[in-house]
Amino acid sequence: MSRRLLDSPWPYFAAAAILLLVAIATQFEIRFPSRPEGGVEQIETLRDREDLSVLFVLIDTLRADRLGIYGYTRPTTPNLDALGRSGIVFTRVLSQSSWTKTSMASLWTATFPANNGIVRYSDGLPAEAVLPAELFRDAGYRTAGIWRNGWVAPNFGFDQGFEFYVNPRPGRERARLQRGNPSSGALEGNDEDVAMSAFEFIDNYGRDRFFLYLHLMDLHQYVYDDKAEQFGTGYSDVYDQSINWTDRLIAAILAKLDDVGVLQNTLVVIAADHGEAFLEHGYEGHARNLYGEVTRVPLLIALPFQLSQGIRVDTPVSNVDIWPTVLDLVGLPPLPGADGRSLVPEILAAARGGSEGGDERPIFAHLDRRWGKSKEESDPLVSVTEGSLRLLLPLDDPGKAELYDLAADPGEKHNLADTRTADRDRLTAVVQAHMKNANIPWGQSPAEVELDEMRLNQLRALGYMVR
Repeated sequence: MSRRLLDSPWPYFAAAAILLLVAIATQFEIRFPSRPEGGVEQIETLRDREDLSVLFVLIDTLRADRLGIYGYTRPTTPNLDALGRSGIVFTRVLSQSSWTKTSMASLWTATFPANNGIVRYSDGLPAEAVLPAELFRDAGYRTAGIWRNGWVAPNFGFDQGFEFYVNPRPGRERARLQRGNPSSGALEGNDEDVAMSAFEFIDNYGRDRFFLYLHLMDLHQYVYDDKAEQFGTGYSDVYDQSINWTDRLIAAILAKLDDVGVLQNTLVVIAADHGEAFLEHGYEGHARNLYGEVTRVPLLIALPFQLSQGIRVDTPVSNVDIWPTVLDLVGLPPLPGADGRSLVPEILAAARGGSEGGDERPIFAHLDRRWGKSKEESDPLVSVTEGSLRLLLPLDDPGKAELYDLAADPGEKHNLADTRTADRDRLTAVVQAHMKNANIPWGQSPAEVELDEMRLNQLRALGYMVR
């Protein structure tokens, strides 16, 4: 297969196939009888399997509290909820930024932003950085990434290790799609293009061991179809409608794996780079601050078998833990210099009904609030979460620190910085030490990527103000 195969216009029969699968997914909670039942023993022996593939689906801009499996009352995600009920759900997950590029650099390298340096719009991952796709490739997997967000484009170094790394050509709109948030800009195409490229890859290489990464963008753009649940006309309502569309599209991709006969050999990971704000703290959108609505994200792992009772891991974790965990599950080497850790011990402990263990390690997030302003100095905002306490610290103005007790105040409404000064000062010192001791494990500073006007305009189409 060539890049051209993944990037070509689609024949009508292929379009009809995906519409049929999406239509099926609208009728009932999708089930996959081909997946056998399994338990703790099968989790422990995943690393010994020689037929295991990995599908990684990144849903851009998905906040955790809008999924039914996380307690949401609207029926936004019946299919993801079904996966969670027979798989693994991590209930307390933090992303490492509210801006895609910083978040994805941390996710892929399992390092906090201070330790990879990807915090500005022109920063790119150098060739010396090691990404999971390189480990899969070296182990003999076919590797493909299909993306639509320009912040993970190959010029920023995110293509390392992928045999095919494709931004699919926009096809003819097949479903009747609507775009509900004009402020998000007009990104060409839609996630059906990603799904069709995934179908093509699965048809050609689904029976080989593969690592397939799909980066979905319709939720970021508030896109939904005429079969989506109708929740209303406000931005928050349309966001939910788009989640429902994305949920059914993922079900279609999983049904394709099932149709080819490889779902029972595939580990499926569902994650998000950041969330979305709806005026909880006076802001809409993301990439402006680090409050919970833009940093609390879902993480689901669907195993190649069904658990009779799904596993819920309540230990606080973060996106830097994703690849240490997945690589451990499939028996591949760890990423060098990782800040994240494998969560397999927590998974097994939760499966056995015992204590999950895990220490109260600090979890960091980072946003340079001037990431898109090339001629202005940095304005770094760093958060640290430790136990139930969360500190948001502007590094250049620590007097404006905010402290929240998430156990009593999960919505971060009551700033305790002036009343719990000992906790504020202790966590401030934790952040300052973290920044002072920052160390890039591959020894190279971020690559400086020069963006021409065409690429800048493509990024502006996402709704970002880059200048």
